[in-house]
Amino acid sequence: MRSMTGYGEATAIVRRHRVTVTARSVNHRNLDVVVRVRSPFRTLEPELRSAVAAEVRRGRVEIGVEIESTGDATDFDETDAAVERLQQTVRRWRRRGIVTSGLSAGELLSAVRALRAESGVGTAGPGDRALVMETCRRAMASLVLEREREGQVLADSLNGHLASLRVCVGALAARRREVIGQATGELERRVGELLGTGDPLDPARLVQEVALLVERSDTSEELERLDGHLEGFETAMKEGSAVGRRLVFLSQEILRELNTVGSKCRDLEMQRGVVEGKVLCEQLREQAQNVE
Repeated sequence: MRSMTGYGEATAIVRRHRVTVTARSVNHRNLDVVVRVRSPFRTLEPELRSAVAAEVRRGRVEIGVEIESTGDATDFDETDAAVERLQQTVRRWRRRGIVTSGLSAGELLSAVRALRAESGVGTAGPGDRALVMETCRRAMASLVLEREREGQVLADSLNGHLASLRVCVGALAARRREVIGQATGELERRVGELLGTGDPLDPARLVQEVALLVERSDTSEELERLDGHLEGFETAMKEGSAVGRRLVFLSQEILRELNTVGSKCRDLEMQRGVVEGKVLCEQLREQAQNVE
């Protein structure tokens, strides 16, 4: 089981460039991939999306690719040429009256760095593109590992809520049998009070009335379905695939059956048990929404 939230990062250095890929993911109903990469690597966006889709099934995943110069000594000639071109441009602007003063050494170097970043640090060859993709795959592996760690925490929490719900449903089933056993005596007493006589009641008619009362308030089918949904929830958790949607659906079905039990039963103790079960079910649903 995996969570839908996590973070991964990977870095690699080739020649004069440092490649850093970050991968962040948060909850989302489906798989939504956002890629942020500058030229000349922007054409890699479809491949980056495919690399993400190969690893995760749900969640909003943001991929950021940063390419920066390592500042090696071999950059000096290139930097000198870039500064000279900038100075020529500034002198031309001064003649035209666009600017009134030149640039300092620090301003020139800052401008060169900005232009390199804007242009994507040169051209992207096959080796550079392969390096970006490999770095992305390593970042995604780190992200998946984090999602699996958080998924284990979610699994422990879900198992705890599931065990509490099983205890609650078991208590409801036990109480239901007691309530049915009390129905005959309670109905006989109330009918006798209404008649106001000491004459014995017709046993057949009494059985018929009890059967009708039990049928209207019987929750056996709902409790059986509750057991089935809890079993299905536990089975889905063990599958290991993207089961988040199924877990959310099952939690909704559990809540629906609890609502039906609450509307049918008149016993105060059972209604209290239903309220407790609803609270546990809501906690189960909130955690299930974080599962991939």
